[in-house]
Amino acid sequence: MKLADLSSVVPAALWEVSPEPAVNPEISGLCWDSRRAGPGDLFFALPGLRTDGLRFLPQAAEGGAVAVVIEGNPETPPDFGGPVLSARNARAVMSLMACAYHGDPTGKLRLVGITGTDGKTTCCWIVRQILSAAGRRAVAAGTLGLRGDDEAVQSWDDLCKLPAAEAEAYRRWQPTTPEAPVFQEVLASLQRQGIDDVVAEISSHALSQYRVYGSQFSVVALTHVAADHLDYHRNPAGYRAAKERLFDAEARGRGPGEGPVLAVLNLADDLGRELAARDTGSRIVVGDTTGADLRVVESEAAPDRTRVTFSWKRKKFTVEADLVGSFQVENLAISTAVCLGLGLKPAEVVKGMRALGPVPGRFETIRCGQPFTVVVDYAHTADALDHVLQAARAITSGRLIAVFGCGGDRDATKRPDMGAVAGRRADEIILTTDNPRSERPEAIIVAIEDGLPGCVSHTAVVDRRAAIAHAFDFARDGDTVVIAGRGAETTQVFQDRTTPFDDRDVARELLAQRWPAEESDPESGQSEQESRL
Repeated sequence: MKLADLSSVVPAALWEVSPEPAVNPEISGLCWDSRRAGPGDLFFALPGLRTDGLRFLPQAAEGGAVAVVIEGNPETPPDFGGPVLSARNARAVMSLMACAYHGDPTGKLRLVGITGTDGKTTCCWIVRQILSAAGRRAVAAGTLGLRGDDEAVQSWDDLCKLPAAEAEAYRRWQPTTPEAPVFQEVLASLQRQGIDDVVAEISSHALSQYRVYGSQFSVVALTHVAADHLDYHRNPAGYRAAKERLFDAEARGRGPGEGPVLAVLNLADDLGRELAARDTGSRIVVGDTTGADLRVVESEAAPDRTRVTFSWKRKKFTVEADLVGSFQVENLAISTAVCLGLGLKPAEVVKGMRALGPVPGRFETIRCGQPFTVVVDYAHTADALDHVLQAARAITSGRLIAVFGCGGDRDATKRPDMGAVAGRRADEIILTTDNPRSERPEAIIVAIEDGLPGCVSHTAVVDRRAAIAHAFDFARDGDTVVIAGRGAETTQVFQDRTTPFDDRDVARELLAQRWPAEESDPESGQSEQESRL
C-alpha cells in the first residue's frame, strides 16, 4: 500500500499534524522494532516506559524503513531521510494502519474478545471447542498461543513468520495479546485459511496500548476483575479502567463496518455489575440472580466434573463438562452466554460441553499411578490462587500442599497477598522460583513470606524441580499437591538464560521415578495403581 492510502484510514483527530507527505512511498511492511526493520517498512517510533522509539530512527533507516510515525510534534523534526508523520497517539495509529494493511480481517471473520483477570484462557478454550462441535472452524488465541482443530497452529509466530530473534522474544514474553501488526497479520492468515471464528483473550496491556484498536468485534465478554499488573497500571483503578475499554466502542476504536457488539457481563463481578447497570445496549447478563438474562439455577462441582443448570428465555437446560473446581461454574456460564450470543442453540451448547477437552495448565490433573492427587494450574494472582486452593480442598481427603512462587519484574505488591492466601488455604506450603527474570529468587520468596501467618508451616526450596520433588516426597495417600503459577508454560526465564521447564512434564517425570508404570490389566487397559485412583 502507498503511505498516503494508509494514512487516510486514520481519523484527523489522531494526527498531531495532518499528513501531507511530499513523497508517497510504497509500504511493504509495518514495524515497531527497529531491529527487524526491512526495506520498504513503515516504522512506528513508539514512546515506551524506559525509552523512546525516536532513539532508534537511524537503526530503522539503516534496515530499510522508508517512512516513520512519531508521537507528538517536536520543535526540531527528526532527521530521518523520508516522510515523518506526527501522531497524537502513535499506538492507535499503528493499530488502525495494521487493520487496513492486512485487509481488515475482523470484518471478514467473527472476533470474540474475552477479558478479565482470571478465566480468560478457559473461557476461550470452552467457546472454541463448542463452536467446533457445532461445525464452525474456530481458533482460540491468547496466553497459550493459537489453538484450533489443526494442531499445527500453535503459536503467534508460526503464522506471521516472525524472524527467529523476534519469535524467540515472543516465546519468552508469552504475550496474551500481541502488538497490533502481529495480531492483524495472524487474523488475516487465519481468515485466508477459512477460519470462521477467533476467540481471543484481550489483556489489560493490550487495551491500554491500543493493540486491538479498530478491530471489529462480534462479542465482548468479562470474566471477573481482581487487582493485577499494578507494576504497569499503578493502581487497581487504572487496571480496572483498562479492562473497561473493551466495552466502550469509542475507546475500542469501532471498526469501519462494525455492527452492534454484544456484551456478556458477569454479575458476580463489581465491574460487570457496574457495566450492566450502565449499558442498555445488546448484552447478555450472567449470574445467579433474577436480574440475569442467563441465570444459574443450580450447580454441582463434583470431584471429576461440573454440572450447571441454566434458565434462558424462560426455559431450562443443563450442561455438564469434565472440568473440576467450583470456579468452573462461572467459566461455564460466561462461555455459554458467548455461544448463545453467537447464535448457537442451547442443544448445541449442551452437545459441545459434553465433548470438552481439558484446558492445558488450568487445574490440570497429573496421573501417574501415585496415591495422591497432583494439580497444575496457572494461578499467579492472589484471587486465582484462592479459587484454585478452594477447589482443590473440595477434592482432598488429606492434606493440601501448595507449591508456588511469583514472577520477577512483575507486580511485586501481590507477593505477600499470595502468601496470605496460601497461609489460609493450604496445610503445607513450599515456596520456590517462578520466572525470576532479573530478580533474585530468594528476595521474591522473602516477599511472599511477609504475607504468611507466623504459625503456618512452610519450606523454601529455590530450585523449582527440587521443590516439586520435595512435595512428592512429602505427600501421602489422600493428599493433594497444587503446583501453581506457570500452568502450561514451557520455559523458565532467568536473568541470563531461558531454560526448558514445564511443570506438567517435570511432575510426570518425577512421579514416574517414584511410581514406575506397572503392567496393564489386558482387559481394562489400566494399571492396578490407576484403577485405584
